[in-house]
Amino acid sequence: MPIPQDIQVTIYPQDETLDTLAQHVRNTGHAFSMFDAARIVLAGGERYNVRYQCADTRPTPLFKTTADGGLFLTRDEAVNHLLNSPVIDEYYRVEDIELEVPKGDFKSVAVCGMSGVILGPASHHSYQTKLIRLHRERFANMAFEDFKRRVKTDSTPETIEKWKEQASKGRRWVYLKGEVAEGAEPQAFSTRAEVEAHFRRIHAADSVIELRDVNVLGNIDKSKLTHVLFIMLRNAVENARKHLFDISQKLASGLERRGLKMFKRRSGKMFVSRVRPRAVDPSVVFSAPLAKIVELLKENSGGMHLHALVEAIAPSPPRDEDAPAPAPGEAPKPTQQQIEVLKDIRWLTNEGYVIEYSDGMIFLGVQGEPAPVKKDAEAPKAEKAEKPAKAQKPRKVRVPVIEVLEDVFE
Repeated sequence: MPIPQDIQVTIYPQDETLDTLAQHVRNTGHAFSMFDAARIVLAGGERYNVRYQCADTRPTPLFKTTADGGLFLTRDEAVNHLLNSPVIDEYYRVEDIELEVPKGDFKSVAVCGMSGVILGPASHHSYQTKLIRLHRERFANMAFEDFKRRVKTDSTPETIEKWKEQASKGRRWVYLKGEVAEGAEPQAFSTRAEVEAHFRRIHAADSVIELRDVNVLGNIDKSKLTHVLFIMLRNAVENARKHLFDISQKLASGLERRGLKMFKRRSGKMFVSRVRPRAVDPSVVFSAPLAKIVELLKENSGGMHLHALVEAIAPSPPRDEDAPAPAPGEAPKPTQQQIEVLKDIRWLTNEGYVIEYSDGMIFLGVQGEPAPVKKDAEAPKAEKAEKPAKAQKPRKVRVPVIEVLEDVFE
C-alpha cells in the first residue's frame, strides 16, 4: 500500500516528559543542551506522542478503536483488529464443551504445513471452516490459494487419533453484555463466525470512532496501527532524530511555559537553565570566596571543569598511604572547605553569574561586563557620541555531546 500523501505525521514531547525535564533542570541547577534533550526524548517512545492529521482534501477520516486506542485507515480494519485482540474477551466468554467423537473410518487428515495445526480429513464437514479461519486469523497476508498449497496430508494413526480427540472438544461463546432475564440462559454462539457477525451488527458502530486529527503514544503496539501508518510513524521518528531542530524547538517552547530560560552559548548551541545568565555588574561587591571564583573564571575564558575549579581554590589534601584506596568509580569525599566552595558555586549559578553545564564545565554567565546604562536624552551630544566598548566575545569551545539526561527517565 502506498504511503498516503494527505496525512501529516508530527512528533512532539509528552507533557509528562516536559514536566520531568523541567523538574530535573530546577533540581540540578545545570544548563542542558536542547539537542541532547531532544535525543533523549526521541530515544524512548513512551516520552513522545505522534499526531496524525488529515488534510482537508482527504476524502476519508481515520478510524480509532475506543477500547485500546488503535488507529486504522478503514472501519473494517478497525473492527477486524478488535475481533482478533484481547478486547473481544470483554464481550464474549469462551467455554469448552464436550462433543461426540467423529465416527467413520478416516485414513488421513490435513495438516497446515506452516503452523502444524491439524485441520481434519478433507471430507469432514468442519474442514473448510477450519481452513478459512486459520488463513484469516494467522496467514491473511498470504494469498488463499498459496496457503492451501502448504497444506499436507498425514496418515499416521497418532495424528488421526489426535484430531479425533480435538474434534470431541468444542467451544461456545457466551455473550457478556446483553441483559439476561431471571432464570434464562445468556445468549451463546457455537461458531466463531456467529460471534463475529453478532459483534459487527451490535458493537461495530460504537466501538470505532472517526477522526481527522488523532494523537497516539510513540510506543504504540504496531498491531494497533494499519501497517502503512506504522511505517509513517517510524519514518517520522527517524527524520526527527536526523533533524533535531524541530523537536528541540518544541521542547524549548514547553520548557519556557514551565518557567525555564533559553540562551545560546558554546558555538551558538541552545541551552536551557532555570535562570537567565547575566554579566557581573561592577557595582556588585562579592565576598572574598565568591570573588575568587569569578576571577578564576575570568582568567579562564574557555571555562573550567567543576573539579578543576574546586581544586584550584581548595586543593585536596595528600592521600594517606595507609588509608584504604577508594573503590573504582568512587569519588574521594570532599573536604569541608571544598563543600563551601561548591555552595558558593551553586549560589553564583542560582543568580545567573555562573553557568554550570551538564558536562561539568563552568563559565561566567556573560563574558565581560554589562553595557553601561545609556545617557539621558538631554545629555550633551558629545556625551551621546561616546559609545561604550564592546564586551569581549567568549572564545568558542568545542565539547563532546554528553547525554546526561538519560537517568532522569529510569
